[in-house]
Amino acid sequence: MANPAAAADDCKDPMTQYDMNRCSAKDAGREDALLNKNYKELMGKVDAQEKAQIKTVQLAWIKFRDLQCNYESDRYEGGSMQPLVHSSCLYGMTKQRNKELTAMIKEASH
Repeated sequence: MANPAAAADDCKDPMTQYDMNRCSAKDAGREDALLNKNYKELMGKVDAQEKAQIKTVQLAWIKFRDLQCNYESDRYEGGSMQPLVHSSCLYGMTKQRNKELTAMIKEASH
């Protein structure tokens, strides 16, 4: 008999909608944690004026990301796919932003 705890943590091949939703949320959460790490690292490499600009941009980006993902998932309101669509959107957009922040960190390091 399979270990239920091990099965609950297996996100390599989620089979049920619940597992897909849960695994997608985990992916989005990991990407968001990386976003926070990258943002803090970037803020530690720039001067006060740049910090203010980056903060303004980041807050606007977060608002845009959240509005975009709400828009994309609202088409599935009340359905079991809504959480998957929402967290997949958060994951994809945040992953792209992490690439941008990483490039900014490299640029600030020169």
